[in-house]
Amino acid sequence: MSDYGIVEGIGDARSLVYSTWLRSYEHSSPMTKQIPRKVFFAEHHKILDGIFARNPTVRMAVMPEDPSVVFGWAVYEPGTLHYVYVKPDFRKHGIARALLADLPRPFAYSHWTYILRDLEKHLAECQFNPYGV
Repeated sequence: MSDYGIVEGIGDARSLVYSTWLRSYEHSSPMTKQIPRKVFFAEHHKILDGIFARNPTVRMAVMPEDPSVVFGWAVYEPGTLHYVYVKPDFRKHGIARALLADLPRPFAYSHWTYILRDLEKHLAECQFNPYGV
């Protein structure tokens, strides 16, 4: 699949980014398994608020004919990748790699998930740093 475009900016997709980030991270990270769900969502929402207060770069993979159809997104700022998400039906098509293609290396990544294992070979010179939030 290469029928997607990469655009910068979050536009009106902020609620999509927040909701998919929170649900994905809660489901896919060993760090969240011992945190009560209500506590996780309330407290991690504050972390996302802090990240977005610094105006990070948001890149989105969208359908070229209809940019409101989002296949995935990445949030990063200089030196730190915070999160990359691709909808399950569109994984394994190079979307995450395309979202990260212009990100200068090396960088730290602030959120680790089980799915990230599939990308780690592309992140060999990078390192996990959960304190980069």
